[in-house]
Formats: sequence, structure tokens, C-alpha cells
Amino acid sequence: MVVRPRRGGTGPGHRVVIAPTGEKPPVQFARPEPAPAVAAPEKLGRYASPIRYAYSPACENGSAPCSHWVLVAWGGERGRLPGTDAADSLSLSPDGTRAAYLRTSNDAYVVADLRTGAVKALPVRLKGGTVGEMFGAQVPLFSLDGRHLLIQRDHLDKDTETVEDNPMIVDLGTGAVRDLPAVGQVVGWTSAGLMTMTSRRTNSLPGHTTSASFTVCSPKGKVAGRLTLPGNLAESAMLSPSRHTMATLAREVTPDGVVGHGIVLTDTSTGRPARTVAPRLPAGRQATRILRWDGEDAVVVRTSGPRTETAYHVVDLATGAAPQLDIRMSDVADQLLRPAEPGVALGKVRQ
Repeated sequence: MVVRPRRGGTGPGHRVVIAPTGEKPPVQFARPEPAPAVAAPEKLGRYASPIRYAYSPACENGSAPCSHWVLVAWGGERGRLPGTDAADSLSLSPDGTRAAYLRTSNDAYVVADLRTGAVKALPVRLKGGTVGEMFGAQVPLFSLDGRHLLIQRDHLDKDTETVEDNPMIVDLGTGAVRDLPAVGQVVGWTSAGLMTMTSRRTNSLPGHTTSASFTVCSPKGKVAGRLTLPGNLAESAMLSPSRHTMATLAREVTPDGVVGHGIVLTDTSTGRPARTVAPRLPAGRQATRILRWDGEDAVVVRTSGPRTETAYHVVDLATGAAPQLDIRMSDVADQLLRPAEPGVALGKVRQ
């Protein structure tokens, strides 16, 4: 009986037994292969400084987002957010210390404390998935004080149109969930509560075919304020935290396209425009949407460039200065060919 090494074996020390012709081969006992190592689930990192922004990286071919959002902190830290799917929506709190997202393992909404690494599951789950922000779904939104979270689930109707369910507000301290009635399109949070908008056709405003009614609901669902504006001032409108001022993009449709004329600030006590701010943006770039207020003196806007590339700016409402946010996504392929949203979530934009 000859024992020789087997070329191309499955591991070191592997041998094969060759017996003479006519002899019964001896009994051989197979050694079980070691079980493959199972990677431990990733843990959420702890970030010493607030998160500036998060983005969804692209796969190698640039055709779709890959798993996990990437967090970028003010202190230079950068890391993945485990348990997320970059195809789903993510929101950061305005102070950059928490993230709200869907946990891919069980379709439950969770809030992660990015300072401590703690993750808290909320008593809200999806019912059959979501169409995603790209197709009109509402992302979770933190209240300005971080105590509450807006969640609005969605589904497709029989005509495959996106239908948003009634919004709900989650108290992040107690976990209590309050369902709101159908209150129109969600706009954002003020210090008094959640602002929503409904539009209608009108003949009462000369020169305007539509008007928009804004309602502010407290976290307990009670109406805290109302405001009506002409339809042309409702596009991308955003109420300041104090509710004293409404910021709106002024735009005009011309034969050459849509032209931006600045940001109109409306006094909510009178309903009349008070002044217009002209953002000092780079040549060829114009604001396309007001994303939120940052305090009472600035707004965060999304802008579009000559080749439709997206950027983000913070506009000082006193001076018009509009520095661009330093957002770097070196591992995103073909960025100009990919939708700008929902690829970026903004956190704390100013130190």
C-alpha cells in the first residue's frame, strides 16, 4: 500500500490511499471539514463629533446603490452604518447626533445614537415594503428638538401609483405613536410642530390660479397655526423654526427654461412678501429646492449646475452668501448619471 500526496487537494496534509489490484480497499473515515467562519454582525461605531452628511455608495458598475450608508463626521471620521440598505431612505437629526432608518433584517424603523452606538427599535414596521424616496416616499423626519420623529408609510395602488398613508408621530422618549389625519403634503418641522400643505384652485387671488394652505400640528395632533399663500409662493416653501417667516424659491418659466429669481421671504403675520434674497451662487448654478432652515438666519438649498450636477449650499439670508457644503463621495461611480436623491442625507451643516 502506497500513500502519496494528492495534487490539488482540499487542504494541507490531505492524502489518498492507493491499494494493489484485487485487494479490497481499507475502510476510510472521512474527517469533517471545518465549518466556514461566520462573520460577526457589524457594530455601530461611535462618533466623537456630529455627522455632517451621509451618502449611499455605488456598486462597481455604478448602476445601483450598495448596502450600508456611509457616515462622514465633522472630525473627519468616516464609517458605514450597519443594518441599513442604501436603497432605502435615511435621515439625520439636525444636530448630526442621530440617524433614523429602516432596519433591513425586519423592516422596523430604528433610531441610532451615533455618539454612543445605541440603536433603539421603534414600534413601527413597514407593511409590504416601500417604493423609496426616489419614487415619492416620505423620509423619516426628526423634530427640531429631536424629541419626535415623523414616519409616513406608503404603498402602491392598483394602478401602481404611490399612495402615502396618514403620517404618524413617534415620541422618541416614550415610544408612543400618534396617528395624524390626512393632512396633506408633509413640508417639515417648526418649533411648534409639523407643517403640512394642501393646494387648491382659486379665483379669489388675482393673477394666481392656485393657493396653498399650510397647517402646523403639534406632536399631539392639535392645530397650532395656519397660513395661506398664492400658489407661486408655495413651491418649495419652508417655514422658519419660529414660524415668523416663510422662505420660497421664486422661479419663472421662460422659453429658455426655468429661471430662478432668488428666495422670497414672506412675513407670516401679514401673508405678504417682505424681501427677496439673491443667493450668491457660482455662475451657471441655481437653487432648485429649499431643504430646511438652519436656525433663523439661513436656509439649506439644493442646487443644480450646467450639467444638472447637484450640490448643496447654506444661504445666509442677511448677506446672500452661499458657501457650498463640502460633500465628497469618492466611492460613488458615475455620479452625474445617478439620481442626486436619495443619495445624500444632511446632518449638522454648520459648526
